[in-house]
Amino acid sequence: MKGTMLGTIGLMAVLIGAAGCATSAEMAAWRAHTTHLASGDHAFFSPRNDLESGPRVTREDLDRARNEAWWGDLVTARPDQIVGR
Repeated sequence: MKGTMLGTIGLMAVLIGAAGCATSAEMAAWRAHTTHLASGDHAFFSPRNDLESGPRVTREDLDRARNEAWWGDLVTARPDQIVGR
C-alpha cells in the first residue's frame, strides 16, 4: 500500500512538472518534425550554442543548417563571430 502511494505521488509530481514546459508555438514546431534534431551535425551544434552561451558558428555550420533545414531557436551571430572552421 505504501509503495503504491509513493508511486502515485511520484507520477503526479512528474506530470505536474512536465505540464506547461512548452508554449503552443513550441509544441507546433515539435509536431512539425519527426525527430528532435535534423542530423548528427545539428546534435553537436545545438549544445555548443545554447541560448546562454556565446555563439560559436562556422561557415560549415551555416551551410549544413541551410542544406539540412535545421529548426529550433535561432542562433544569431555577427559576421565577426563566424569562425573559419
